[in-house]
Amino acid sequence: MQEKAGDAMTRDLKHRAAFEAAGETYVRVLAQRDDEVGREATAWLGEQQTRREEVLATVRDIREEKTLDLAREANVIAERSMKEARISRRVSIVSVIVAAIAVLASWFAPSRK
Repeated sequence: MQEKAGDAMTRDLKHRAAFEAAGETYVRVLAQRDDEVGREATAWLGEQQTRREEVLATVRDIREEKTLDLAREANVIAERSMKEARISRRVSIVSVIVAAIAVLASWFAPSRK
């Protein structure tokens, strides 16, 4: 029997409970046999590997999504910083113009002596 796509493929294994109780190390020994138990052990080991790979893929996907979220947040911060830098540049330009006007005004102002 197989579960829906995306889930680990599970078969009807007569010895599943025994394999799960014994653990992978012993089941690897059983998989060396050339009889039904050996074939079922091999199938069960394949299922375990598939489950591990699915868990690792899920963890990787979560990690990648977190990385993307951090990148998006960094972009938002960078955009804000860019806007603030533009405002600062404009203020600096205005300051330079005001300073230049002040210098010109001081040159042409009548001196009070």
